[in-house]
Amino acid sequence: MTNLKNKNKGFLELIIVIIIALVLLHVLGIDIKTLLAKPWVKDFFTYMIAILKLVWQDILDIIAFIKGLVS
Repeated sequence: MTNLKNKNKGFLELIIVIIIALVLLHVLGIDIKTLLAKPWVKDFFTYMIAILKLVWQDILDIIAFIKGLVS
């Protein structure tokens, strides 16, 4: 029961941080829609996804290697 409360607390903290960040961006006059519509943002996210896939594949390879050593 306590573990579930901790997970909910973390989720609520994340939501509050996101809301504060959005309000701060609005106050500073930064429009998120126009920022996300820029082509370099899409290129950046595409690049980051590709890098994360490579890192994840390396992690899986390391786990497989360690399991092979233990067996």
